[in-house]
Amino acid sequence: MAQTNANEYFRLFFETAQEILCARNLQETLDSLVHRTVAALQIKAGGLRLIDEQTNCLEQVAAFGLSETYLGKGALNADQSIPEVLVGKPVCIKEAYNDPRIQYPDAMRDEGINTILSVPVIAGEKVIGVLRLYSAEPRDFSEEEIEFISALAEMGGLAIANARLSQAEGDKLASLFEEIGVDQPSEIETSEQQFETCAFLPIDPAKSLGYFRTLHEVTQAILSTLDSKEVMQMIVDKVIDIMQVKASALRLRNETTHELELIAATGLSEKFLSKGQPHTDQSIIATLAGKSVLITDTANDPRLEYPVETVAEGIASILSLPIIARQRVVGVLRIYSAEKREYSQEDVTFLTALAGISGVAIMNARLYEKTRNDLSFWTATLGYMQ
Repeated sequence: MAQTNANEYFRLFFETAQEILCARNLQETLDSLVHRTVAALQIKAGGLRLIDEQTNCLEQVAAFGLSETYLGKGALNADQSIPEVLVGKPVCIKEAYNDPRIQYPDAMRDEGINTILSVPVIAGEKVIGVLRLYSAEPRDFSEEEIEFISALAEMGGLAIANARLSQAEGDKLASLFEEIGVDQPSEIETSEQQFETCAFLPIDPAKSLGYFRTLHEVTQAILSTLDSKEVMQMIVDKVIDIMQVKASALRLRNETTHELELIAATGLSEKFLSKGQPHTDQSIIATLAGKSVLITDTANDPRLEYPVETVAEGIASILSLPIIARQRVVGVLRIYSAEKREYSQEDVTFLTALAGISGVAIMNARLYEKTRNDLSFWTATLGYMQ
């Protein structure tokens, strides 16, 4: 990956974020972070260690490409093993087996490791662990590569923190059902057509590094909370700021009413919002089939369900993007411009990736809220029964 261009950073960050955020439990989140990072860099191996605050050791929680012998070499003390990383600083060490910061140099030499890149795993403002990447050959990492890997580690840290919260609530709920002797209801999967998450078309290298950085910034923001309403409002506000448009709205599909329910919006009047909910079979329906749709002239396009109200609102063009989570279209992200506007190929690719990450983040936040609400309901119910 030493020669990987910015377009690859953007694509790899999106794909890795998707896999990490789609993980079904904490261990899958940990494994995905390591596996995807090693694959992205095309290196020998990787490992993820989290700090055990009681023992002050770096506990191995996920690894890829390392032998059982190496993994069983012994505990790593956080104060001795490349301690600079725990204050938030990435560290690259060539010929690591000759470095005094390495606790087990002979084991490293026997494993065929020459270079280590160690980056902090951060959740919020706290370092919770380290992501270590191992190269069999002497290797330098560019500033862009270190920025990319650090972004993955930081995103992983936030995902780990969220997964821990969700798993803790889920464990409490499971224990409660066990206590009252009732089988916990399982989630019913809806049978919907599946879609590809994002099609990456060529991107101008002059723009794509900026897109990667923006996607990282937005991902940080939407992972900073498990409040689904806050996540969705943040998304529409970020889109307006990034694209410099009149307004944006996020709608989720209601399978019962077949409406696109408004969840978050900025820049639209109450009169326009009260016109009625768009319907999945009437309002730019190609978006619900997983396609991005640009309407350049709202006054003369039959795909709009409310053309008169749209023009009266001062909206000249609309970009409608599918929100895809776990390969299902769950809603639409719409971007409204006061002028007739075209969007570049790079813009559409970036916004499609943003909508994809947003979709998974929204579903994760809603699942957490559902689990927490179920726990509250059943705790209260059990209290009344006793």
